[in-house]
Amino acid sequence: MAVAVMWREIFGTDGLVNAVLHTNVAWLGNPRTAIWTLILLAVWQFGSPMLIFLAGLKQIPSTLYEAAAIDGANGWHRFWRVTLPLLTPIIFFNLVMQTISGFMVFTQAFIITGGAPLDTTLFYALYVYQRAFVTFEMGYASAMAWILLVIVAFFTALIFRSSSSWVFYETK
Repeated sequence: MAVAVMWREIFGTDGLVNAVLHTNVAWLGNPRTAIWTLILLAVWQFGSPMLIFLAGLKQIPSTLYEAAAIDGANGWHRFWRVTLPLLTPIIFFNLVMQTISGFMVFTQAFIITGGAPLDTTLFYALYVYQRAFVTFEMGYASAMAWILLVIVAFFTALIFRSSSSWVFYETK
């Protein structure tokens, strides 16, 4: 939440971005740029999954890299044949978690733009909130939340179903 408030100030008309670029652009008030500021925020907030990737990289035994080097594998071969297969469980976990959180984007859009301008940043979860707590259409919002649950469950199940063909689990 604090990051969203900071982001709103950075991209405001008197914000840091305009001061550095010496412009007076309404980044959050323009329908063409508002969504891109939220996308940039999502990219900037990719720190937690990167920590999980780093932990996964630390778990790969160095002996596998040494064995691959002895067998004549160069850097690319070691990446494709050792690193990537052993990181697939981490990739799988991050893919599931980021897919679910992608459907539930609410806080950033609510704090930074409120769905404006021209509803270009009105994400589904924010729309559910507006229907429930602004227009007090609780039944409609509840139905929308159930639809969101079904959609998220479908994509999660799709990822789980496909995982048997691309996720490698090391056997001991």
